[in-house]
Amino acid sequence: MVIQRQGVRQVDYSVIAIVLLICFCGLFAIKSATHMSPHPMQFVGKQLVGIVLGGAAMLWLAMHEYETLLKRFARSLYIVNLVLLAIVILKGHASHGAARWIQLGPFQLQPSEFAKLILISTLSFYLVGHIETIRTWPTVLKSFAHVAIPMLLIAKQPDLGTALVIMAIWFGIMTMAGAKMLHLGAFILAGVVLFAAIWHFNILLKPYQKNRLQVFINPDADPRDTGYHLHQSEIAIGAGYIDGEEHDDRPELHNLPSYDIRRMLNFVTSRYQRGAQSNGKFIPEQHTDFIFTVVGEEGGFIVCVALLALYLLLLERGVVILANCTDPLGRMLAAGVISMLTFHIVVNSGMTMGIMPVVGVPLPFFSYGLSSLIVNMSAVGLLLSVAARKHRVMF
Repeated sequence: MVIQRQGVRQVDYSVIAIVLLICFCGLFAIKSATHMSPHPMQFVGKQLVGIVLGGAAMLWLAMHEYETLLKRFARSLYIVNLVLLAIVILKGHASHGAARWIQLGPFQLQPSEFAKLILISTLSFYLVGHIETIRTWPTVLKSFAHVAIPMLLIAKQPDLGTALVIMAIWFGIMTMAGAKMLHLGAFILAGVVLFAAIWHFNILLKPYQKNRLQVFINPDADPRDTGYHLHQSEIAIGAGYIDGEEHDDRPELHNLPSYDIRRMLNFVTSRYQRGAQSNGKFIPEQHTDFIFTVVGEEGGFIVCVALLALYLLLLERGVVILANCTDPLGRMLAAGVISMLTFHIVVNSGMTMGIMPVVGVPLPFFSYGLSSLIVNMSAVGLLLSVAARKHRVMF
């Protein structure tokens, strides 16, 4: 018999503190990125709503037993996910050439974001029932079909970034489940061949998606659009120097040692909302996909490293939770959440610096977007539920 003693006392509050700190810093970055817009506080206000809703979902999931929830809702969640993705394709709200949202009054619901969390849950639940055959082709193929159907619906929107995130989730969970590296390697090879065919025959990929990949290989391939925006992003990151973009309005502080407290206070206060690239509106979607440029331009290398250190600490806590978990389902859930967050952090920060292709993935807890924020905070709640499982009592 198992008694679950999961409650407020068992929640890992260090993880919650890290998440809320990143969210809090994100509010300032969003305010800076949108302060030239007619209604800048509108974005901050909506993001606050997302933090409240996401925080509530995070705590609720953290204090409930994940296995019980999945037994009740896994199948229905998968079906609801497919229905919402189909609705988006048929009647979704279009923006920037992509239909990814369902309009709900003043807010927009993005089902592809929720698909990530749903697939982490449902795929893990499916595999735990087939753990004995995980090293066979039939189970591997069925698991891929499980994610391939919603992934194709998401790619149709089109949303290549989220489709790639789902692939990262699949690989992370399959690796943790014990799948053969030979099988996973075969999928990687098949994916490379398929992508080459798609590129050569000019199918599925939109022109702007091909341009983004071409610009990653050759920054001068599209100098008036994607190449230009990426170049401006790199300028913004580089302009931040060590401690933020230099300004001449307070020259008496420029000669102080880099460790002087007055200098530290200076770059925190005087450079906020004063990035040249931000104010000049040279960078598109700076409050969402390119928000890391705000950090780089106004905070410099020091603040960039501090933000990435917070993410690294969060991921480290996730790995510790995974390592301490002895339940196969919990380990797969943790692996899925860690894979999703890692992909987002590495790709988003990397693309602003030109070391990753430009794909539409937000920076977790930091970029503007209610759906993304709620999903990421809910994913952390699922991770906290896994962490609390060690408090079970067996007798």
